[in-house]
Amino acid sequence: MSMLSAPHWRSVPVDAIVWREWDGELVVRNERSGSTHLLGPLAGAVLRVLLEAGAALSVPEIATRLGDPPNGTVDPALHAAVEEALSEFHRLGLAESEPEPR
Repeated sequence: MSMLSAPHWRSVPVDAIVWREWDGELVVRNERSGSTHLLGPLAGAVLRVLLEAGAALSVPEIATRLGDPPNGTVDPALHAAVEEALSEFHRLGLAESEPEPR
């Protein structure tokens, strides 16, 4: 998938999420659905990036904020893990994708 067609992701509104962190894991309650989820360290970090972003972000932008080198070096494992977390967030109703504006 090219960068031009890559979706951008945003969390559900910040006021719809209540979360607490214990020992590197996040317990997240989605006030919209009433569901509670336990997120591991990477998924929790991805959700925090989305909650703090204020705008939709692409996978490379999220990975950069998580520490992926911004000099063009790409860690494919990190990008794949971020994509997996985003897919799960979409399934759980914690994040939404939108096409990149043209």
